Amino acid sequence: MIERTWPLPTLRHMRRLTDDCGIIQHARFWFPDYKTGYCVDDNSRALLVASWYHQTFGTAEAHELMLRYLAFIHYVQRTDGQVCNFIDYSRRYLEQVGSPDSLGRTIWALGHMASVEERYLAVPAREMFLHAVAQVSETFAPHSLAYSLLGICAYGTCEANRHEARALARPLVTALLGHHHAARGADWEWFMPIVTYGNGRLPEALIRAGALLEDRHARDAGFRTLAFLNQVSYCENCLSVVGCHGWYPQDGVSAQFDQQPIDAGGMVEANLAAYELSHETDYFTRAVHAMDWFYGRNILGLSVYNKASCGCYDGLHSSGVNENQGAESTLVHLLAQLRMYRVAPELFAAEKMPETSWIAEGMGEHR
Repeated sequence: MIERTWPLPTLRHMRRLTDDCGIIQHARFWFPDYKTGYCVDDNSRALLVASWYHQTFGTAEAHELMLRYLAFIHYVQRTDGQVCNFIDYSRRYLEQVGSPDSLGRTIWALGHMASVEERYLAVPAREMFLHAVAQVSETFAPHSLAYSLLGICAYGTCEANRHEARALARPLVTALLGHHHAARGADWEWFMPIVTYGNGRLPEALIRAGALLEDRHARDAGFRTLAFLNQVSYCENCLSVVGCHGWYPQDGVSAQFDQQPIDAGGMVEANLAAYELSHETDYFTRAVHAMDWFYGRNILGLSVYNKASCGCYDGLHSSGVNENQGAESTLVHLLAQLRMYRVAPELFAAEKMPETSWIAEGMGEHR
């Protein structure tokens, strides 16, 4: 029997990083680093977190944050559906068009919002989603395809959208399977000749798309690639994700550091997706161990979650944690928490931390 007392999800640090425009990209220790401005990547993640939090706990603050992040995406989306990823603190665009990854993450968030029950949120999100998804190319790299597929699968959870979602998903599944077929080899079940970042999202996308399409081939490829990723990411029931200082090249050695929260969070969600579809308890156990990574069950035995700030440190280095607590780290931790809470609320602390007011947290106005 698995017993834990993880902290309950709280939006405290996410609110601290958010102003009246959106969520600031980076932090200096606890406080937002305004010099780094905003990106659609993090505001899309924040939209997912706020929506999941609102669905789970039903707070007014989460509802207001959903509106704020959705408005941010609307601001950076071009008339052709593409998105600008980076804007500075004065809200000026820093590029004409963002990367395929940023488009994929935007589609992921909008697809989810287009499936919610609240019509006043779903209708504009659906319009923005369809504009964005029209810009997806089958030539995209694996991560971009995976993020887009996660959005399409979320869109398809609403019965009214399911037929359209299946039509949108099919060519992207074929393209992602093509990457897998081209890269796989003896003892190498992956989508590229190197394992890099955000890895859990690739098998998760195939698992979820396989379920949407009732496609055994896609689903099985998702399970095989997840099995490979689990094999290279755990040591003695401890998650040890591929580090960004060298990654893990085929026929090479996996880098130990720096380990990133985006990978730990992705391993929670990928294994939960596999568990929900297969009901095999090994996937649930692996998801639990991935969640434990944030709270000290990692190769350094250090907590990557800051109990005082309720933020998440930006990485696990050979010398310790990166004490900055930026948007990406905090958001991927929160999303993993919320997904896990839906499956196993009994593993979390019994009492919810009281949420302080926006005024007390210094939400303020952007000046």
